[in-house]
Amino acid sequence: MSVEAAHFSYDGTVTLKLSDKRELKLAAEIWTGLGQPKDKALTDEQLELLEQEACYTTIRNKMLSFLAVREHSAFELRRKLQQRFYKSVTSDVPPLIERCLLEMQKRDFQSDERFTNRFVESKLANNPHGPFRILQDLQIRGISRELSQTILSKLASHELWLKKAVLCLEQLHKNGKKQTPAALSKKLYQRGFSWETIEQALAEYATINNQLESGESSAEPETFTTENP
Repeated sequence: MSVEAAHFSYDGTVTLKLSDKRELKLAAEIWTGLGQPKDKALTDEQLELLEQEACYTTIRNKMLSFLAVREHSAFELRRKLQQRFYKSVTSDVPPLIERCLLEMQKRDFQSDERFTNRFVESKLANNPHGPFRILQDLQIRGISRELSQTILSKLASHELWLKKAVLCLEQLHKNGKKQTPAALSKKLYQRGFSWETIEQALAEYATINNQLESGESSAEPETFTTENP
């Protein structure tokens, strides 16, 4: 096996055309470090290195494409890339993924803390879910409970959770179906609110509901962000 042609690119990569008609794209510095053995028989070690580095370049490009769309946790990237490359001829895919993750983290292209911040901000702005539901969603994405709780404590307060629970009850009220306090409590619990918050929300909701039924209040429902907890 030998390299018949090498084409360097502006992005710091080189595309090698092998004698078996395959093309390998990898970092130019790897090819240069081997002494650019063009038209010479490659040793098994050299060929294995070129194949691994070509796989790494493909993994790196795919990881960058994922990160260009949105923030990802390290767990999400591992899962997506392992699914994408499980049929790769290179047997060392998991170590290559870890190497790529380390590079992305060193360059600050990937950060679990930044991902968690943005994930929680989005949930607070767009979903009437309680803290336990958000913690569960973060755990599914591989974020530690310690980091999740730290970010939640920074971005939200008990007052915010109470307002969100009341908003949930108002939305359920708009459906027009009468529900018992026990049924409403269960729905709030399923949405991730604590029992303490649920009890307070039910009491506040009862007051609001009485006002609505008596026509004493016509206030528009609030919208919530991290700026107006």
